[in-house]
This record gives sequence, C-alpha cells and structure tokens, in this order.
Amino acid sequence: MGDLYSGDLLQLAEGDKLPNFDDTAFFDAADMVYHAGGFDNAQMNTPEARRLIGETLKQLVTGISSGLPHEVPETVRYALENNAFIFSGFKAFHTLREVGLSLLDEKGNIKSFEAFHQDAVKVNNRYNHNYLYAEYNHAVGASLMAARWHRFEADGDKYDLQYRTAEDDRVREDHAILNGTTLPPSDPFWGKYLPPNGWNCRCTAVQVRKGKYPLSDPELSMKRGDNCTETAKQQIFRFNPGKELALFPPKHPYYKAPTEVKKIIEELSDEQKKEKRIAEMVAELPDNLTDEEKKAIAEHNLELENALGITKGKPMTVEEADKQSANPNHVPEFIRDPKGSYVDKAGVHYSRNPKYDATKHKRFGINCQTCAPAYALRLMGFNVTAKGKTPGTKMDYLSRQHSFEAWKNTDNTPAVPTLYCDWMNSKKYKQMSPKRYAEFFKETCKEPGVYIVTIGWKGGGGHATILQKFPDGSLKYIEPQHYEAELGALRSIDELCNSGATKPISTRGILRVDDKLFNTDFAEIFDK
Repeated sequence: MGDLYSGDLLQLAEGDKLPNFDDTAFFDAADMVYHAGGFDNAQMNTPEARRLIGETLKQLVTGISSGLPHEVPETVRYALENNAFIFSGFKAFHTLREVGLSLLDEKGNIKSFEAFHQDAVKVNNRYNHNYLYAEYNHAVGASLMAARWHRFEADGDKYDLQYRTAEDDRVREDHAILNGTTLPPSDPFWGKYLPPNGWNCRCTAVQVRKGKYPLSDPELSMKRGDNCTETAKQQIFRFNPGKELALFPPKHPYYKAPTEVKKIIEELSDEQKKEKRIAEMVAELPDNLTDEEKKAIAEHNLELENALGITKGKPMTVEEADKQSANPNHVPEFIRDPKGSYVDKAGVHYSRNPKYDATKHKRFGINCQTCAPAYALRLMGFNVTAKGKTPGTKMDYLSRQHSFEAWKNTDNTPAVPTLYCDWMNSKKYKQMSPKRYAEFFKETCKEPGVYIVTIGWKGGGGHATILQKFPDGSLKYIEPQHYEAELGALRSIDELCNSGATKPISTRGILRVDDKLFNTDFAEIFDK
C-alpha cells in the first residue's frame, strides 16, 4: 500500500506519546497466519483477528474520548465509535494480508519462523505504531470537530465559522493558506474542508460573531481548499466528519477490500454494537439484580426494542414514569367550574372539547392491566404508554385475570405470582383485612423492586397497579392509571389495604417484575 502517512509523521512534536498498543495482539494474529501457511479472508473471523481489531479500536476510542466533550449526544458518540470499529476491521485485514505476503521468500518457499518474525516486526512497527500514531491523533481531532459541527448546525448561520491553524512553525504551508477563512456554516466550503485536513492536522474551526471578520470569497476559498488537497493522499480528506459522522475519510485506502471481507467486517460491527449496547444496559440496571439477571434483561431489551419498534432510552425516575405519563389519554372525573371549564380532582383544568368521545375515554379508565406494565417498562427507559381496553384484544385478555402472563422469568419459564389465597391458607386465615393486606404486602415485597399487584375491591370489581420497594426500605403504592397531584407519585399502601376485598379470588396476588422479562407476545398493548 505504500507509506500512507509519509511526510505528515515528520511534523509530530518530539516527545509526543504513542497510543499504548499491545503488540501481542498483532503477533498472535501473525503467528496464526504463519501456522495456517498463509492469509485467507475467512481468517478475519478468527479470535486472533478479532483481538487485533479490538486492540486498534481501544486506541481509537481513547482518542475519541479525548476529543469529545461530555455533553455530546450519544448518537454522535455511537456513530464515531462504530466508524472506528469498521476502520479497525479494514486495517486489520490489510495488516494481516501484508503479513501473509511476507510469509514467502523470493523463491516462493515459506520462510523460517525466525525470518518471518523479523519481517512481522517491521509490519507491526509500521501499522501499529507509525500509522496508528497518525490515526490516533486524527481520531482526537475529527471527534472534536464532529462534536463542534453538531453545535454549529444547531445554531445555523447565527454565527460565522473561521478556519484557524495552530500558528506555529509546525503548520504546513498548504494549511496556512486557509488560515482566517471566514464563511457561514451553510457554505459548501465546510462540507469539504472542515478540519482536520490531513494526518496530524492541528487546524480547527471556531464560531465568530457576524460582522466581526470580513467574509471570505466563497469561490476563492473553495479553490484554495482544492489546491491544498491536490494529491491522491490529500484528496481523501475532502469530507466533513460532523456531517458524515465518520472519523476517517470514506475514501481511505483501507476500505478497498474484497466483498467477502466487507461482509465479515459488517457482521462483526453489528455483533460489536450489540455487545456494547448490552454492556451499557447492564451498567444501567440496579444492584438489587444479580449479574445473571442483568445480562438476561439487557439481552431481552433488544428483543423488546424490535417488538415495540422503539429504542430504549435512559432509565426514568418514578416521576417521569408516572404523573399520567403511562396513561396520558386517561380523562379523570371532572366538574364544571363557574367559568365553564372542566377541573379534575387534582385541580388540573381542561378546556371544553366539542369532540369529546366518552366511549374512547372510558377505555382508558379501565385499562389498569396495561398501565401497570407500561409504568414498569418506562422505568427501564422504554417510552411506552397504555392503550385503552378494547374487546377481543390482548388488553382485554389480560384484564380477565391474566395480568401476570405478561411476564416471564429470565430463563423464559412462566412467572409465578404469590396469590392471596395461597398465602391465606399458609396463615390459616379465612378472610383478608386491612391489617392482613399490610402483612401480605410487607412479606411478599421484602426485596427492593417493582411489584405488580392485582386486587379486588370491597364493593366489587378489581384493579392492577404497582407497589415499589425502595433501597431505603420504604414500600409505596404507585398508581400509573390516574395520577393525583394531591397524593403525589409515592402513595401510602394503606389506600390498597383499606379498600381490598375480604374474600380475594384465586387468581389475584402479587409479582415482582423488575427481575422478570416482559413477554413480547403482548407488545401490542402499548402505544409508542
């Protein structure tokens, strides 16, 4: 491939620190090629090649972290890190391909291991030290400019952008020509010449107030940019890392590879993204779950995303998950005030609505079996809301004493609730009372977590709702179907205890669900 970064490496400051690359990752992969008798494209799927990819990626991600500010959107970070993985994959291919080419001597015979190893050392120094040095520095600069471009786009043409070099004796002449170029962000110049514009380029672009600097001639600026990137090696930098959300130029020589290799790297990238997301979701889960439970729930979250057609966000607080957010279409009972507007029990005012549909809103007043799991999923970061109960649907099915079927254990077996009747028999109780409901809840909610409760009312009918045990030991009643401001999100369990039927039916009880998997067969009960 020739020396990809010749000339640019000479501009590095003496004493600059190289990325901390683990050479054993390369030599283990090189040994694999040697013992296989040559390099084959399929070897890109071996553990040795994957490790080599991962070691390069580790250095580049360190560069991204150095360049990106903490407040950058996760979408930007994910895109840049994924681009770094793909780049690392293609780099590993070319590195190992060159190792394979160095396996044979001039007569076409396999070299001795000692001779091969000497050549492998040279390949390693070139790709994983000299080249990686330039690539690491580029990752730092490109990620910084990608993050800045995100902010520039948000501000539109409110400010102008100005190209600035480091203004020292290390600045290359062709970049010095662009110093001071001032144009609005919408000018096509920035689509091609937002820094960095070469390996180890230290140039930048900054926002400046409108009118503080005279605008540059757009045509002349573009011509200067073109002149500064005339050679083939320079032309690959005619791209904007922020617009394309890519660290490395799309026309980098590494990306020239056989279709088979491209497919393998794409598959490895998908696998890596999945593993990364699972690790991030595991880290978000509370410590009241075991490591096995966390992994099972995180992996299942990916299935939930597919079933729901949405991407899980950050976990929500109780207030974010509640406060009518789980059941926003619910219209509570209201009264008319003297001015003719409607006021609910919480004091929230509603304007007159000539299209008021009593049948529709009634559906959202009898959909507790959907509101409770909606709250549980919202806590995890799924922005779902409850649909109204509709005859013949799965919402209707759950309402007929099947609420607990919406949950599975982490081994995919059916989740089994603790039923009032079983508990009463164990206690030799003939009926329930407020005191016994309190006893039941405290015994069955010993561990911190989220519990779905089904309960019958003294006057008939029943309800599905939430009890939540917090790390401080407090047990609270959460009502995701209808939020009442005067009671708040965390309500006393006495409300349920005092209203519960004395003779529970056999299917009602309680189930902890934060350590369970939501059954995707019931995904249709939610709106997104």
